[in-house]
Amino acid sequence: MSDKQACCAPAQAGLGVTDLPSAVDFATERRPHISVNVKSIKASVPFYRALFNRPPDKMKADFAKWEGDNPPMNVTINEHPDSVDRDGHFGIEVKSTEAVHAYYERMKRVSTGIQATEKDVACCFAVQTKIWAADPDGNRWEVFVVTDGEADEGCEASCLCYNPQTGGCEWS
Repeated sequence: MSDKQACCAPAQAGLGVTDLPSAVDFATERRPHISVNVKSIKASVPFYRALFNRPPDKMKADFAKWEGDNPPMNVTINEHPDSVDRDGHFGIEVKSTEAVHAYYERMKRVSTGIQATEKDVACCFAVQTKIWAADPDGNRWEVFVVTDGEADEGCEASCLCYNPQTGGCEWS
């Protein structure tokens, strides 16, 4: 991962507008993304496997992801054994970096609290370009495209969402 940034780098001025397509194929132009913090992956995977009626599409020691088509969605669970203070975050996965940029411009026009922009970051064991924004209640949303379906990193100390107390990606 030496040529990639870590997940959730500090806010940058814009995204750059080199359009890259999604490395992930899904049937719609966008799909919801939900990231749920759990105390134990081992204990939680059976529940989500039953809920979605299928095994995870990607599984790591502290992370599992389901990418369903009916309904189209991207749901991840992230292990935080010592603390689950928040639900995680919410998001919209899109099909290109141009679509991420369009969201950025639209959110900027309505004075949304854009917290960060990221280009080619390793996050959730994939490479992504994204924006992060918060609604008026502090609920964090990301709009992202996966430009490479595989990365060595999940989340590390330079991530915007990294919590040094638990060693994981969660909002404090």
